Amino acid sequence: MKKTLVLVFMLLFVTSAICAASPLPDCSLAEFAIDLNVGAPNVSSSNTEVDGKSNFGYGVTAGVGLGFAGHYSTDTFKTKSPLNSSSEIKAQELVLVNNLFDLIGNVSIFGGVSQAQVVGSSKHTGAIVGVAGSLPLGFNTKAYGVLTVGNKLSGYEAGLSYELAECTNLNIGYRDTKFKDLTFNDGSKNDATVKGLVGGVSFKF
Repeated sequence: MKKTLVLVFMLLFVTSAICAASPLPDCSLAEFAIDLNVGAPNVSSSNTEVDGKSNFGYGVTAGVGLGFAGHYSTDTFKTKSPLNSSSEIKAQELVLVNNLFDLIGNVSIFGGVSQAQVVGSSKHTGAIVGVAGSLPLGFNTKAYGVLTVGNKLSGYEAGLSYELAECTNLNIGYRDTKFKDLTFNDGSKNDATVKGLVGGVSFKF
């Protein structure tokens, strides 16, 4: 996975206008946006659901020009009680985002790689594609949505983003993500679904 991440980042930055990855701010060439988020989503597998602990995640978006941006995100989902003898899932995504248009609202498409791992077990890497969009609602507020599909991950996030300052946005939404064919610490191989509220803040530099 490390070699894959390095290769994709090299491809991103060799490419060289405005790009966006909702709910992050727009970013032009050489501009960066950082998204910090927190939540406590429930985790379920094989008809069993357990409560989640508070977790922290972050994402970084870098404008590379010609309407494109590179976006990396990582999250760790911990549970209050074991699920299939496991209590922690780590997830990462690395994608190239293309801003299709930005008129009244914004629509972007993206594609790249995902990786998920039940801590203590093997990693699972796959390909993902998706679409992200946002629509102004007034009063410095936008509604946003992100839909992702792939051979190892699928899901969506929808919510509201409020512009607190010129380069700072507050975000709150609902996330529902399925990680496919994870290997758990009890030896079983099942899907795991993570869903719940997520809130955070985005900064643009």
